[in-house]
Amino acid sequence: MSEADEWLTVALETDPEVMAELGGAWTAEQARATHARRLRTARETGSWWFKLVRRGDGAAVGSIVLWDSEWEGAPVSEAGWMVLPAEQGKGYASAGVRLLLERAAAAGDRWGDIHASPGATNGASNAICRKANFELVGDGEVDYGGRMLHVNHWVHRAER
Repeated sequence: MSEADEWLTVALETDPEVMAELGGAWTAEQARATHARRLRTARETGSWWFKLVRRGDGAAVGSIVLWDSEWEGAPVSEAGWMVLPAEQGKGYASAGVRLLLERAAAAGDRWGDIHASPGATNGASNAICRKANFELVGDGEVDYGGRMLHVNHWVHRAER
């Protein structure tokens, strides 16, 4: 992702359907600020933030991220993804997660176990975790931009 992809973040994070499991849509101003913060974080910490693109024409359909996070006070590597409503259900997030896990494994010790925290009622994202061989280890509450969300806690174990 780059500054030029701000439109994609705005499209994703202002969409009520995309944001339904994340406490509701942001305003365009909030989404632009989120985009800038994520780019800054990626530069400063080495987190990964990629655009998901459609095969063939390369049109942007969503985003996927891997960043340093926390779970119950302990540092973890966490993955998350979003797909535009018109492109959901076409396998883009699943393919992106598989590629992200492959790339993380190739990065050696940088990421370790990969965690994911989809909303507890987000059937599609929880199914992606199952298909990508994450293990459901529990549930909990996470803060997403000041919004407390009930999530499932999944872990993809790094090969040791």
